[in-house]
Amino acid sequence: MSTWIVQSNLIRKDQVFPFVDALIRNGLKFTDVPVIPFSDEQLEVDCDDPIWIPYGSTKLSRIAHQYNWLGMFFDDETFRVDTWNDNHSNMLNDDAEVMTVKDAYSFMSQNYNETWFIRPVNDFKAFSGELISGEDFVSWIQSASAGGYMFTDMQEIIVAQPKEIKAEWRYFIVDGKIVDGSMYRLNNRMHQQHELDATVLIEAQEQADIWLPHDNCVMDIALTDKGVKVIEFNCLNSSGFYDNDLDKIVLAVTNYCDTKIDCESE
Repeated sequence: MSTWIVQSNLIRKDQVFPFVDALIRNGLKFTDVPVIPFSDEQLEVDCDDPIWIPYGSTKLSRIAHQYNWLGMFFDDETFRVDTWNDNHSNMLNDDAEVMTVKDAYSFMSQNYNETWFIRPVNDFKAFSGELISGEDFVSWIQSASAGGYMFTDMQEIIVAQPKEIKAEWRYFIVDGKIVDGSMYRLNNRMHQQHELDATVLIEAQEQADIWLPHDNCVMDIALTDKGVKVIEFNCLNSSGFYDNDLDKIVLAVTNYCDTKIDCESE
């Protein structure tokens, strides 16, 4: 009933090759497609199955979402930082202020020497979240405007106080349940380690049980001086894996699509 549609270009090979190997190992159907830069047209996919599960860049995810692929796990209204903060009681950046780029430029101009965390409000990120000074933000927006970045001065972003983070994990969630997890950063350095501690996995599930933007998603969690906090949620169809078990993930997602998606109601 379902086939994985894997992006074959414009994506890191060390990310896509192990993913394809996992599909082959488990006998799952897939086909590859190239994504055309600067185009949101429907892709030509050689597949007769009714459920297409995309995996690739956010570009592929945007196309899959636009054309309502059944294996695309995304909702415009729930994959937003402000929605997370309204619904989940333990978000890391619960102090975040939503601003347009234009308003943030004015704000940063008045807070030139302070450092802030910024990221787009929605999940299909025009840029990645980062810590930045007011001065550097102003300079960046001036250069971005000249360089033709793919956002406008009305792009919504969040501005939040920096947080001290000791370690970070990524969890893949299918049907509301943690499938697998991996640490990916320790003491501000990249550190990929498959999570095997049952207690840590239980703590992650407790966070997932509070609220999720979708039954199938990715949840990043931080250990802070104030305990465990949810950093953000991401679209499963375009998230990197770190040291997660790919076999567990592709099998869980395929089983969900084959057993829980009603093709006739779409």
